[in-house]
Amino acid sequence: MEPGAVKSSQTDPPPQQNPQTRPPRVLLLPFSLAICTVLFLLLDAAYSAFVLRSRPDTSAQATCFKSDPVRHHSLQPDCTCERHWGKGSYPFATNNLGFRDQAVRQVPPVTTAPRILLLGDSFTEGMSAWADTYVGQIAARFPQYEFLNAGIESYAPSNYLNVARQLIEKGVKFDEVIVFIDISDAQDEAAFYQDKNPMGALDGPTQIVHNGGLWTNLREFTTQHLLITNSIVSYLERLAVKHGVYSLNVGHGQLFDLERSAWTYRPVSDSGPYEIGYAPLGLEAGLRKEESKMTTLWKELQQRGIPVSVVVYPWPAQIAHDKVDSRQVTMWRDWCNGKCKRFISVFPEFFAVKNGCPAGEPGCWYMQDFIFGDEHYSRAGNAIVADAVAKSLDAVSPKKIQ
Repeated sequence: MEPGAVKSSQTDPPPQQNPQTRPPRVLLLPFSLAICTVLFLLLDAAYSAFVLRSRPDTSAQATCFKSDPVRHHSLQPDCTCERHWGKGSYPFATNNLGFRDQAVRQVPPVTTAPRILLLGDSFTEGMSAWADTYVGQIAARFPQYEFLNAGIESYAPSNYLNVARQLIEKGVKFDEVIVFIDISDAQDEAAFYQDKNPMGALDGPTQIVHNGGLWTNLREFTTQHLLITNSIVSYLERLAVKHGVYSLNVGHGQLFDLERSAWTYRPVSDSGPYEIGYAPLGLEAGLRKEESKMTTLWKELQQRGIPVSVVVYPWPAQIAHDKVDSRQVTMWRDWCNGKCKRFISVFPEFFAVKNGCPAGEPGCWYMQDFIFGDEHYSRAGNAIVADAVAKSLDAVSPKKIQ
């Protein structure tokens, strides 16, 4: 210190910042998070657009579908394609009859082995590789029989009847019919299929109204445009479902409580159009129509000595909210009394899987037996159906009748 200088007892204070120009610290964190989120979504959108620039072809030719004057829609004969379903894809082939098959082949009108005609909708058609479907698994176990898989997406009893009639008219012989009655058949008969003429040719609505909602639409958007975000949300959804939170929004609504599958355990809308309701007929009239078409099928086959069997199976909603002795089960068990060669309910086997889930993962049954984000079965779920049908075929063998 130089002579004469006076030592200050305090340091000089720093210059003061105008409080009006300084942002409050409490806003910095959310502002930064918002900026990071926007940047992440923009990068995700750019990446997704690059990855999805070559989307799979979903035209009729690429899926083997075609319009049909009698059955509304059907499959092209002798067709092969790569079917896309959910996040996966699988090879697809039809035979000369326009039915899904292991490979393109010519089905002869008559066989020496017992031939079993399988009727159903997408569950029977199978939304996975042939070997993973329950029809493929059943056929592999019983090479001594021939199975014709006439299941086609969105079919119902009106179409089961038409398919059998057309085969008979073509001279295609079969010795037993097994009908896989789906939960959704009730809505299809009530709100979708309408008879165009007394012969049973079918028509349907030109517009389908899906079960929407803000979150459902948002999830659909992320699925199609934000792949990284969708992966993160899907991971969280898987955790939630595994731990028993049965809330999963998919493109057509709340998977575990769709109007399409909820009629067995709660009231549904009789005024809403397909797929959000059961108009114009209403649920009860749709159920009566199901039974009427099935009774006509049974009578026409009975005249030819061909036995009919029925298989019923649950959707995710039934396992989450319904019971083993569901209305679907009791309805078709009663109908089968005095008519069916076999009545097979697979509800007990699926509920047994649920009851066997550990306490910490009560939703393990869905993760194991279903394609995630879908009502259709995984290979394990299809195996449950195949096992139940196989036991019945072992107990009562199909017989050659014609």
